[in-house]
Amino acid sequence: MKLGPVVAALAALAATPALAQDAARGARLYADTAQVTGRPVAACVACHSAISTLREMLTNRRGKCDDAAALARWLDAVIAGAQPGAVGAKAQYRGVLKPKDLRDLAAYIACTRQAAASAAIVGGSMSR
Repeated sequence: MKLGPVVAALAALAATPALAQDAARGARLYADTAQVTGRPVAACVACHSAISTLREMLTNRRGKCDDAAALARWLDAVIAGAQPGAVGAKAQYRGVLKPKDLRDLAAYIACTRQAAASAAIVGGSMSR
């Protein structure tokens, strides 16, 4: 069996826009969920103002903050009510946040630590 066509097909599938994660869009979803989704829901930032605090909360609940795929699955479970937490508050997102939205939010949450670290490095080197 030749693996070339199989590998090429998997690579093409992985590169499709439907599977892509857009951290910039995730940041917009986090800041203004209603605007991005076109639905009357609260923004994530309304309850989780500081992204560092959200990451700490996720870590305390055994969330994998640096693994966007795992984080997207966790967010889906929380919104579905399958994970403990503010189930009532998360219910407003059922049927509103689509899988792409969850992947984008997860990408934003996962990349914030790296972005903060990069900013600190750049800021530190610039101040010298």
